[in-house]
Amino acid sequence: MKKRAIVVAVAAILVLLGLVYLWGLGSAPPGQEPVLTLSETNFSEFEKAFDAEADVPRLVLLLSPT
Repeated sequence: MKKRAIVVAVAAILVLLGLVYLWGLGSAPPGQEPVLTLSETNFSEFEKAFDAEADVPRLVLLLSPT
């Protein structure tokens, strides 16, 4: 019974660590703009950054849960 409780506890810790890794705040490499979560309040910042350099290829990836 004690062994089973240890296995369950270790599995729960691994799941929590996985969730923190996947949904935690992202980071950018040194010298790159910081990672930004797009929302309605900061959409104008996205537009400015997207239009800043017209001679550079740009890519927008939109992921939807539907």
